Amino acid sequence: MEPIALGVALLAGALLGWFFARRTSARVGSSVAPHLLPDPALEWLRRAHRALGVWITELDPSEEGPRAERILEPERLSVAQIVAVDRRLERARDQEQSGVERMQGGTLVFRGQGGAAVGLLLPEQFETGGLDGVEDDLRRLLDGVRRRPHIVALTQAQAQEASLESVGSVGLRLAYQLERTLDAQVVVAALENGTARVIGVSGRGDRRLLDTMLPADSPLAQVADGRVEPHVSTIDPVGGVVADRRSRTGSVLLVPLKKDLKPVGAVAIWLGTGREPTGAVRAEMMEAVHNAASRIDRALEADRHKRAATVDALTGLHNRRGFDEAFTLITAKGGTLVYSDLDRFKTLNDTLGHPAGDAALVHFARIIREQIRSGDVAGRIGGEEFAVWLPETSLDLGLRIAERIRVKLGTMAWDWQGRSWPLSASFGVAACPETSTSLDNLPAQADSALYEAKRSGRNRVERAVR
Repeated sequence: MEPIALGVALLAGALLGWFFARRTSARVGSSVAPHLLPDPALEWLRRAHRALGVWITELDPSEEGPRAERILEPERLSVAQIVAVDRRLERARDQEQSGVERMQGGTLVFRGQGGAAVGLLLPEQFETGGLDGVEDDLRRLLDGVRRRPHIVALTQAQAQEASLESVGSVGLRLAYQLERTLDAQVVVAALENGTARVIGVSGRGDRRLLDTMLPADSPLAQVADGRVEPHVSTIDPVGGVVADRRSRTGSVLLVPLKKDLKPVGAVAIWLGTGREPTGAVRAEMMEAVHNAASRIDRALEADRHKRAATVDALTGLHNRRGFDEAFTLITAKGGTLVYSDLDRFKTLNDTLGHPAGDAALVHFARIIREQIRSGDVAGRIGGEEFAVWLPETSLDLGLRIAERIRVKLGTMAWDWQGRSWPLSASFGVAACPETSTSLDNLPAQADSALYEAKRSGRNRVERAVR
């Protein structure tokens, strides 16, 4: 906890210094530190520009929908005015727009990029001479919002010993180191089982890329697995893996990550000038890449050993040990636990044979994986029994996810060697705090709810009783 506490203290000191500097300056300057800004700092920003409100909206892949924050003076704004700004900022976020617009009751200055948007609603009598300062502060605020998950991840990674480095922590560190050195956006990918996965995105990048698997024909994937030599590309290096992501135009330097001669991954660097780094800057870049490659290779090897002990070889999900470890190590204060069983699995095995049963388990595991989110944990914890942990998820949302999996399994055709076989599953759902005030009680509650679903006719979702 010491590195995190130190980071919070440094951030608080920086924010106080910024505030008092703004109070003593005659000009409304641009000094917002590029960090996650808590409510007090947003209020200081609003007051510094005498704004009616500050808005932040962002897409969060770990949540069901977008997340929004706003600090405003409700007595000076109507509900209709607030809703109008909300909707305009949502469009700016989704379409990556920036600009200045007249709104009812004031002037909205806004910036949108990489799945996030920020805005300041200025009063009608605002002096246009201070517009540059507003735009500069919004640029820094947006940078801070987009850096938020990376800062948290890096702070947590710094608390670990170097020998315990994860693939993700090495990727994030490399991305930020190269961003500082080259003043450029950076994306880092690692090669896992022949597929390139994004493990690091710098502060200027689109964090929705993190943990995505790149298409095999994308330029970054081709350099990562050694099919293509390092080069400068003018097309999207990640192959449009995020559907609504606006591709950055310009030249992108693609550099392989290699341990000795073995491909480990690759790095994409957006060149603002269109020219490759030279001299001392290039030497520093290559040293960082070389150093990170060996660390990524070690982390991938450690992951492989861990997977052998904690991953179910048939389905690729966590096994009982892996799932229990993930659930035991959770830091969330609440969430939803889902238990599920394939219905009449013994009949399937006895009729079609054990290879068919294995194929049905793989099919069910694939559906579960497709229907849950990137931060959720799924496991096969018994013969035909599966579990899904949904951290920071309400009971209602957990029930909807379980129902979504049930419907998908029941409506998706499955056959074994040409013989059609209907598949269904039963689900038991428990949540903290809705069905229990303790996370430790969730497994027993979910198991009881699953038993009730089986007893009540199968192919249904049952919630636990408090």
